[in-house]
Amino acid sequence: MIDPEKIPSQVRMCSACPKMCRHVCPTFFAWRSDSPTPHGRALLIHQEIKGTRQLDERGIEVLYQCLECAHCLTWCLPEIDIAEIVEHRRTELVKEGRHPAGLTSLVANVVEHHNPFGEAHNARSDWIEVSPKKGKRIAYFTGCTSAYREKEIVESTVKLLDSLGFDIVIPDEWCCGSPLLRTGFIDEALEQARHNVEVLNSLDVEEIVTTCPGCYRVLKQDYASHGLKLNSQVSHLSEFLETKIKDLKTARIEGKVTYHDPCHLGRHMDVYDAPRNVIQKVTGRKVVEMERHADNAMCCGNGAGMRLLFPEKAKAIGNERIRQAMDVGADMVVTACPFCRNMLASQSGDEIRVLDLPELVSLTLEDE
Repeated sequence: MIDPEKIPSQVRMCSACPKMCRHVCPTFFAWRSDSPTPHGRALLIHQEIKGTRQLDERGIEVLYQCLECAHCLTWCLPEIDIAEIVEHRRTELVKEGRHPAGLTSLVANVVEHHNPFGEAHNARSDWIEVSPKKGKRIAYFTGCTSAYREKEIVESTVKLLDSLGFDIVIPDEWCCGSPLLRTGFIDEALEQARHNVEVLNSLDVEEIVTTCPGCYRVLKQDYASHGLKLNSQVSHLSEFLETKIKDLKTARIEGKVTYHDPCHLGRHMDVYDAPRNVIQKVTGRKVVEMERHADNAMCCGNGAGMRLLFPEKAKAIGNERIRQAMDVGADMVVTACPFCRNMLASQSGDEIRVLDLPELVSLTLEDE
């Protein structure tokens, strides 16, 4: 977590920088303006701290144009995490009652229905079918997007884990809280978190597996930073499958396959090799890398409230990422995040296929 006492010196340094990181900033790509860049956001906070300019409605808008993808951090020699500083200022804006009105429905939905979409909570997992096994008992934390919008990810994951002999438990999960934490609503997020910790700790499982990098970061890192401890190990499915890679088979997959690194899985949690190793095992060949990949990968545009507040800009970023995949002749984009799959699939048209990692791996079961 950011040390508030260090923020003044860090934003001063960032605001005086030559701002080269703007060339990898997805919001600079979308707006083509210096305001929605790491430098622009740091300058706003610096001016507010120095008293030379108050943070007005336009300034607040700029702070909420950040995807918190942390790409700027990979370019920053002093390692100033502007995304974390922006998130910290967002929490203050929420307490001041000055957050964008467009977030109100998101918060209300999570508080009342325990998911950002306002769907009935009892419909979250009642459609998921699992078969009891005698193998290792694991909890599958699906995440809201997979449970309500990208159900193929859940279906493929359950099918895959079942084929590997695991005894799968679907917990009574609420939203992990990531959308609320990233947009500044800490109190509401922690309400969800406390429920999840209580439920997960009550289960007799050896491991918690999730397919959502946002959930993965929150369960593994953010909960602990707020004093909430999970008793079981938390793994992203890509890591979990890598440990079982000898049990995976190769599918008959034609064409070139590229991989899109989700920000929360890659730059936030440093998981790059596991999904690539799994893809190589399943396809029988290495990933065709886009020019921007691993810690230099471009964000899909679907995080930190961007698609809710600025949908057209978010889609433009997603469309650019699809173009980058097509530039290397890819026939298929595989990612490891329901948010990324949702955005990239919406922008891919009929020219390129977009799958999440468990969907790809489950193709080996179809071959059988």
